[in-house]
Amino acid sequence: ISLFSFLVFLRYHIYYGYPLETYLEYPIIIAQDVILIYCIMHFTGNVKRALFYAVVFWGGWYMITLQKWIIDLAMNLCTLVSAASKLVQLQHLWKAKDSGQLSALTWGMSAYTSATRIITTVMTTNDLAVLIRFIIMLIFNIWVTATILHYRKTKRTD
Repeated sequence: ISLFSFLVFLRYHIYYGYPLETYLEYPIIIAQDVILIYCIMHFTGNVKRALFYAVVFWGGWYMITLQKWIIDLAMNLCTLVSAASKLVQLQHLWKAKDSGQLSALTWGMSAYTSATRIITTVMTTNDLAVLIRFIIMLIFNIWVTATILHYRKTKRTD
């Protein structure tokens, strides 16, 4: 799902003609994910399935820009899916009341990244959909970081 989200973000930025600096990390992340997925498929003996996924993603690459509303909807759905995944992470933390192996530093860095992306988006494109996405991600990343720190602190004092 994350690979699909990165593809949507990349295509969204290209579709609207945004400067390369606003989306340069997406092709790199996509390449890393594709290589990782191919290696997993290769070593599990599912290379033919990898070809199927490649065709689906390639077709999706062109289909999401057939109409403006499709690319906009895809972008908003990716935001919804990302927020939902963070909400599931929070629910697990609340239920377990233990942060386990989660890194507050990693989640804090994600919050910092979201905050800087808000600033750069305002300075470059001022795209409302992208801004909303990064604001939502910032809120959830801070929330997860605080929850991790809360349960780490509680665990140590018990």
